[in-house]
Amino acid sequence: MTIAAFWRNLRWRAILKFAIAIVLAGTSALVAGRVTLWIGSDASVLLHLCGVTILALAVGPGPATLASVIILLVLLPPLLSPAAHADQFNAVVRVGLFSVSSTLILLLSVRRKTASRSLQLLLDHLQATIAELERHNAILRDENNQHRETATRAQQAEQEIRLTVDTVPALIARYRPDGFMDFRNKNWSEYTGLSQDNRERRRWGSALHPDDEKMVERAWREHIPTGEPFELEQRLRKANGEYRWHRVRRVPLRNESGEVIKWYAIALDIDDKKRADDALRKSEADLATIKHELQLMIDTIPVLVLRHRADGIIDFVNEVGRTYSGLTTTKWTSRTSRITHPDDVSRLEEAWDVALRTGEPFESEVRLRRADGEYRWFATRRVPLRRNREVIAWYAATYDIEDRKRAENALLESERRLQEAQMELTHASRVVTMGQFTASIAHEVNQPISALLTNADTALRWLGRQPPNLERAKPLIERIIDDGKRAADIVGRIRDMSRKTPTRKETLDINKAISEIVSLARGVISDNDILVKMQLSEGLPCVLGDKIQLQQVILNLVMNAVEAMSEVREGSRELKVESREDEPGNVLVVFRDSGPGLPAADTGRIFEPFYTTKPNGLGIGLSICRSIIESHGGQLRAMPNDAQGAVFSIMLPTGEDPLAATKLSAS
Repeated sequence: MTIAAFWRNLRWRAILKFAIAIVLAGTSALVAGRVTLWIGSDASVLLHLCGVTILALAVGPGPATLASVIILLVLLPPLLSPAAHADQFNAVVRVGLFSVSSTLILLLSVRRKTASRSLQLLLDHLQATIAELERHNAILRDENNQHRETATRAQQAEQEIRLTVDTVPALIARYRPDGFMDFRNKNWSEYTGLSQDNRERRRWGSALHPDDEKMVERAWREHIPTGEPFELEQRLRKANGEYRWHRVRRVPLRNESGEVIKWYAIALDIDDKKRADDALRKSEADLATIKHELQLMIDTIPVLVLRHRADGIIDFVNEVGRTYSGLTTTKWTSRTSRITHPDDVSRLEEAWDVALRTGEPFESEVRLRRADGEYRWFATRRVPLRRNREVIAWYAATYDIEDRKRAENALLESERRLQEAQMELTHASRVVTMGQFTASIAHEVNQPISALLTNADTALRWLGRQPPNLERAKPLIERIIDDGKRAADIVGRIRDMSRKTPTRKETLDINKAISEIVSLARGVISDNDILVKMQLSEGLPCVLGDKIQLQQVILNLVMNAVEAMSEVREGSRELKVESREDEPGNVLVVFRDSGPGLPAADTGRIFEPFYTTKPNGLGIGLSICRSIIESHGGQLRAMPNDAQGAVFSIMLPTGEDPLAATKLSAS
């Protein structure tokens, strides 16, 4: 509601009250006149006072005052009229009585209104006070409920805290401000076997290791005055008597003024960690020692050690490499060593590219420049370091092989000279052996020549007739040609055996080689009354070897058998020559004679150089034979024959000339 509307309502209520007062005053005058006439006496003052009283009680002193003034105006005319003295006196009495009475009534009404207003104010104040008291009472009830709930929660929290403190997997203790332990949690009590309230009355605790008591006491005395938290590593005794290391942290609890009122401590078992730390420190110390020793070893071993990144760049060179090269830096930042001989760089780079691409180790021989400018041969081997199958680095070991290279070259030269000497010796042995059956050779050559001359003489006679008998002469001329070829073949074989030629391996038929030698030695065999039995298996695989050298071995063994059996005076002289495939990939040739046999004591020495059982022997024949057979990948053995004599066996691997096989396959 607006202020204007409020004042309008207030004004209309006042108008209404005053209108009621006017109406009531007029009504009172009319009623008083009627009543006076009715009862025959003047009761107007009483009626007017009743009306004023009713107005004062009903609408208030203001309208009652207005009504009193109106009634007073009504009572004044008789007083002013010319009437008898007695009537005027009565009128004055009535007016005075009305005025006094109405005034008293109005005053009482004012007092009543004032008292009513005061009483209303008092009632309002009392109601407000009661409402305030009820509000405070409700607040107090809420606060009491809250206090009870708070107390309940505090009690529950205390129980939970106590349970937590007893359950947490750590040792927890409480101390007085002076450091005296007055509480241990359940874990601490069970761990140490001591009471929770420190009935032992030990100030710093009863489970301390004797060697740690002074340290703990000193720490307490330093921190009690300052009130600063502190940590210690100390040993606590378990209930079983074992001491274990713990890290104990102690912190103060302060009141509002900052004074320390309690100390709290938590102890964590670090014995295993401490042992692990000790082991780790020892391991790290050992690792550092090993690393130092490894570095010393890497820098000391007489080898150039290099490390390459995964992309091949050199990022480490050991001390030996730096000293050799004269380069002080440990990182060369290149794929190939900067001291590599220019002629070896491209070859090394190609091999390095292949290794980096495949991840396979590789070896190479290169020349490296020394600090004084001299190039020396080195062998280098590089291997990858992998992590999860991925190459993360390469390590290389490079060692000096200059002396070995020179020794190898010297050895190659020595072997070349030795080979030449062996060839000379083999040739000499072959010539000497051939010299032993010169008569046989002459006999072999003489036969085809004699036949050739006889056939030529006969052919001339047939041709000298008139007319010439060509039919008779032609077969003779053909036999002349055959005898010439046979003689040429014998001379050719003799020339090949006596010629000094380099070793040339080819595919050959071992049976044919045996037959040629036996045929060549037929004369000396016949002169010594020796029966030769040949059992050569057909279809033998070919062997790969030098025909002249192998035939020299066969000839030497045949001649040794002939010489051995020439000393036999009784019994048969028999030489058996056998050939067969002994094992897959091997051909076996066996010579069995019926001579005096091998010396039992020196059987193992007959292949030694310069060892001989012949009075005039040089002791090099069998040694050369074994050398030749072994150079062909075979074996030459000797053993006694079953009845009498000796057995020499040659084991040769089968094969064919790769060049000949290539030509054959190409054709």
